[in-house]
Amino acid sequence: MSIDRITYTAFVVALLGGLFGIGSASAESMDCSRSEERNGLPPADILTVTNDRQLLQWKDVHNISSKNPEFDGIVATLYEHDDHIRGTGTHVGYEMYPLKSGEVLWIKYEGVHSTTMKGEVWEITFQGVSHFIAGTGKYKAIRGVAHYHGKNSAAGLTADVFCEAVY
Repeated sequence: MSIDRITYTAFVVALLGGLFGIGSASAESMDCSRSEERNGLPPADILTVTNDRQLLQWKDVHNISSKNPEFDGIVATLYEHDDHIRGTGTHVGYEMYPLKSGEVLWIKYEGVHSTTMKGEVWEITFQGVSHFIAGTGKYKAIRGVAHYHGKNSAAGLTADVFCEAVY
């Protein structure tokens, strides 16, 4: 095997190790699964594009409960944009988690939602995927993915988030 081939092989192994955590025994894993709740509705800026299509932008806060003590009892802040046609569409947003330790995590999420009507009462079901985009302190290199689903109505919101991360 030539020196160039050995150098190339070592480079590929090091690159893959960095990307996939090979040899990163110091990385810690975290169960960041949680439930999120909100009572009532937050105010939203609504742009009606056509009779059927609306764009919404809003800021929200969610009360968090989790088996992970870092998350349990905190209040997360969300900034969301929705695009829906007759109540069905997509959403994308950012969420900030001020952890009990004083560290802060930022998450980007995106998903789909659908509205059902029962007379004058509406309910939105939603689901999607989120991932960590930044963190502070010991979480500065956090990475991980979460899957969420839930329901939203005039009475409030409930969501379950299944999450694993390494930092």
